[in-house]
Amino acid sequence: MELEVRWKVIYVASKQEKKVSAYLTKAGVTHYLPLYRSLRFWKDRKKWVDMPLFNGYLFVYPNEIERDIVLQTPGVVKFIRHNQKDAVVPDKQIELIREFVEFGYSISEIDRNEKFEVGDIAEVLDGPLKGREAEIYKSGDDSYLIVSIEALNQSVKVKLPKDIVKIRQRKSEMEEIKSLW
Repeated sequence: MELEVRWKVIYVASKQEKKVSAYLTKAGVTHYLPLYRSLRFWKDRKKWVDMPLFNGYLFVYPNEIERDIVLQTPGVVKFIRHNQKDAVVPDKQIELIREFVEFGYSISEIDRNEKFEVGDIAEVLDGPLKGREAEIYKSGDDSYLIVSIEALNQSVKVKLPKDIVKIRQRKSEMEEIKSLW
């Protein structure tokens, strides 16, 4: 009986994400380490550095044999577990994280009257994330939104201009439906 191969999450030792990624590449294990560019400052210089989006975590796509290889990789602490099984991350969330990291958005001043509330479900109307739905995490200073995508019990927060987001379902409507049950 062969188990289905799915995206899983591993926890790694502090500041070892890039080293573990290199080891996994060398071992031929499919994995994903989402990185973002950040400008870092030191006393004598400043430099752009690729930083892990989720400190201490990597996504892996191991078959049964590769699971053991992953656990034997230097720097790997454990697989994240849920209900006595390896926690699984849906392909859709991995794809969405890849798109957030790859395309990013810049903030622009927007004059829009639509009111967004935390918990509303919105659809992205333009750009590389067109057609995607996400939950509103926070509404900013009326010039941007922060959208939350759940993974690892953490959030990926992406700033999106309000003029490319349309509310599909209000949180208040969802609460009304729940109360009927």
